[in-house]
Amino acid sequence: MKVLKSQDILALGFMTFALFVGAGNIIFPPIVGLQSGPHVWMAALGFLITAVGLPVVTVIALAKVGGGMDALSSPIGKIAGGLLAAA
Repeated sequence: MKVLKSQDILALGFMTFALFVGAGNIIFPPIVGLQSGPHVWMAALGFLITAVGLPVVTVIALAKVGGGMDALSSPIGKIAGGLLAAA
């Protein structure tokens, strides 16, 4: 197992914080709640799935393969992996 330097841990902490608490995650939910009207719980569920669930799955997948996007997308090829990362 690779031991991380304190500088790497700090950078990873800020990256994870920015991933989950970005400006879109602070500004967008109240607007969605106001516009959804009586369907606020469905809007909240959709927001939780897309703004929290998908990033968590991504962090877990990247940790499982032990690398970046290139390691994650290696089974589908370099060009397809680049297109997937850019999408």
